[in-house]
Amino acid sequence: MEQKLNITFKNSYLVKPSAPTFQGHMPLSLFDQTGYLIHIPTVHFYKPPPPQFTQDGSLINKLKSSLAMALVHFYPLAGRIVLLEGGRMELNCNSAGAQLLEAVCRETLDQIGDLSPSPLFHNLVPSLNYNDMKNLPLLVIQVTKFKDENIALGIAISHIIADGQSAFHFIIEWARLVSGNSIFTKPFLDRRVLRGDSRVPRSGGERIDVNSHAANPHLPLPIVIGETSAKIQQEKKTSIDLLILSTKEIEFLKSLASDGIVPAMKRPYSTFEVISAHLWRCACRARLLIHEQPTVLSFPINFRKLIQPPLPVGYFGNAILDIRSMDFSGNLLTGTLANTAAKIRKTILAVTSEFLYSEIEFLQMQTDLSKFQERHDYMEYLGNPNLTISSWLTFPFNGLDFGWGKSLGMVEASHNGDGDFVLHGDLHGGVVVSMCFQEEYIKSFKYYFYEIFGDMNKKD
Repeated sequence: MEQKLNITFKNSYLVKPSAPTFQGHMPLSLFDQTGYLIHIPTVHFYKPPPPQFTQDGSLINKLKSSLAMALVHFYPLAGRIVLLEGGRMELNCNSAGAQLLEAVCRETLDQIGDLSPSPLFHNLVPSLNYNDMKNLPLLVIQVTKFKDENIALGIAISHIIADGQSAFHFIIEWARLVSGNSIFTKPFLDRRVLRGDSRVPRSGGERIDVNSHAANPHLPLPIVIGETSAKIQQEKKTSIDLLILSTKEIEFLKSLASDGIVPAMKRPYSTFEVISAHLWRCACRARLLIHEQPTVLSFPINFRKLIQPPLPVGYFGNAILDIRSMDFSGNLLTGTLANTAAKIRKTILAVTSEFLYSEIEFLQMQTDLSKFQERHDYMEYLGNPNLTISSWLTFPFNGLDFGWGKSLGMVEASHNGDGDFVLHGDLHGGVVVSMCFQEEYIKSFKYYFYEIFGDMNKKD
């Protein structure tokens, strides 16, 4: 099937808050202004709504009216970004509105396939013009009706305004309003709590050098030994695929890690730690990296409860930090799963409240934040010999109900390139790993990924 769907756009709406909200400029935290500055798109699939949702355009009207209500509480999503000097930004809360598109697709949902990752999903979220930032909506939604009456909700939220947890906070509350319920958890919108000057001072008062720290988020990424730049690897063709792990297989990985557990690691390894350790080792093996090859694993950590005092419940914004762990391919391949899991655990434990305040101070001292930003026109290459893993394990992949039944599934509408992995749960307690990998190595990667489970019955 071609990598494009036959979609016709029927209507475009600019949805504004249904009641007056704060008007004026709102400061953004340094975590909002660094990292990804693009929109993060997800697509949610639903069975055909019942007649009361579809007669006389009632579905789109219901989505519009409830969205307007949601924007009263989440009014930053109706604002616009203001660009300042030195790569800095602030939010103009001007109620300019969120964009809602209504579309129809000539294909059926079955023709797309089994909702596995596909370039086709780009067609189910609105395209964006990042060259006009001052007028760019921070929330864009596309409601697509397929030929068989199934529905796709493509939702893209600016990462400047919300990280994954905050984005899903909004989507969940919007779904509640569509269903006729009220807001359950109101968003906490005051981002000054992460400005550094209004928080409790760090114990000891000593600043940590973030660039020599175990979780250094600014650690330079190595390139393949023998190459002069990442360009050769970056230009290689990639494919996207899914890896499925059952609860039994996850427990098997945890048992392997526990068998050789490092004495300092008293707490059992988490699902994220053991799967990430397995992915890192498989990537080194499949890519045929020599033992002397440095390799970096990058992953975001949610610090809402790590920073002291903890952020308020419902904090709406970015409260994640991408951290990096480095090792040599030889250490990962000749060591055990437990050794790699311990390496990841130590990196996570290094993210303390003191470290987070030091990162805030480090960014405050920068005259230009641009070098810490991932934009539509520049993305740091995170692939071979490196990889990045994001955990969406706490997000509701199959539980969102907009009033006519739970979703058939949710997918990410984009991957960031080679070595990009996203973990999310399934209906049976297992884990689905959505991956993007260089085509020449993906077959070997999948073989090594599942090979380890051949010994599962022997262990039992």
